[in-house]
Amino acid sequence: MVARETGDREAVRLSRRTLLQRALSAAALGVLGIACQAPAPRAAPPSPSGAPAPPAGGPATAPTPSVALARRQSVKIAWTAITGAQSGVWMAYETGAWQELGLDVELVRLGSSTQMAASLRAGEIDGGVLDWALAFQFVAQGGNARQVAAITNRQPFSVISVPSITRPQEVVGKRWGITRIGSAIHTASLLALEQWGLRPEDVQFLALQEVPAILAAMQAGQIDVGVMSPPTNTRAIQAGFRELLDLAEAGPEFPSVAMAILDRHIEEQPDLVRAYVAGYSLGVARFRRDRERALEVLRKYLQLDDEAILVDTHARFSRYLAFPPRLPMASLPRVKESVVQEDPRVANVAISDVADPRFVEELEAMGFFANLL
Repeated sequence: MVARETGDREAVRLSRRTLLQRALSAAALGVLGIACQAPAPRAAPPSPSGAPAPPAGGPATAPTPSVALARRQSVKIAWTAITGAQSGVWMAYETGAWQELGLDVELVRLGSSTQMAASLRAGEIDGGVLDWALAFQFVAQGGNARQVAAITNRQPFSVISVPSITRPQEVVGKRWGITRIGSAIHTASLLALEQWGLRPEDVQFLALQEVPAILAAMQAGQIDVGVMSPPTNTRAIQAGFRELLDLAEAGPEFPSVAMAILDRHIEEQPDLVRAYVAGYSLGVARFRRDRERALEVLRKYLQLDDEAILVDTHARFSRYLAFPPRLPMASLPRVKESVVQEDPRVANVAISDVADPRFVEELEAMGFFANLL
């Protein structure tokens, strides 16, 4: 469903900067709540020796001993969109990867990267999936978290249109569905328009909150174009809509989302952050290696039973998810430059204030990733 109230339509005309400011203000007032909390798996008791418990499910992979925490710790982690890009997080949680390393994770659902940033500021969560462009603005506005592991270093989205639109220039003046201003979907939309030599004001953005709602709105004739991620883009193509651009294959090199964590953990508990990154990496490795378990996890979180679409989503994100999850340091200046155009304060933000690659680098030097696939 498209924006249903006048307030919704006004919101999509606001800048990413304004919406983030509003979200952070709400967090400061303590009015932002955590939504859609995922059920926590039953934790197995630790062994008598105090070693981490065995995995709750999935293939066993013995973690490097020095990665596992000496004592169990609890963190709250958020995921933000119904898309295969979140598969590594889901898989790490569902197969007990973080538990193996001594992290008891409470997994929660938030509706967007904007809410994610606000929840980090409020101390409601410890980390989770954060859009790169928003990460720069978050730090510029006094944010308290950094990106520590890459999820997708290209945009894993497709621009989908109604069949009557056959070339990019025909989107001018059309209704364009996104999730929210400031989301990864919004960033991908801006990149597509830029690649086609068009401007954001050439289309009418409509905020629909969720990726599946973009397809539903297109099917209802309420929008003409939208950016979708797997499996929704696959479903749209099967339904007869047109793929104008696959950003993951033909789009520009531009990082999409990464795993963020609070600065205080980076500064005070580097072992926790290392386990956080290692556990996520185990999730990605298991997603790529154990297709049957991965399909079960996708079926649960995507709430989808179409086997062909699930298989296609798994195949796509087995390629799209960065492994090892090295941060795209060389590409981040371009992300920063694009955000500065909207929010000049970002010009004063150092790349090191937004991204900390040392945890992946340390794990790589330890040989942690070498035998996971």
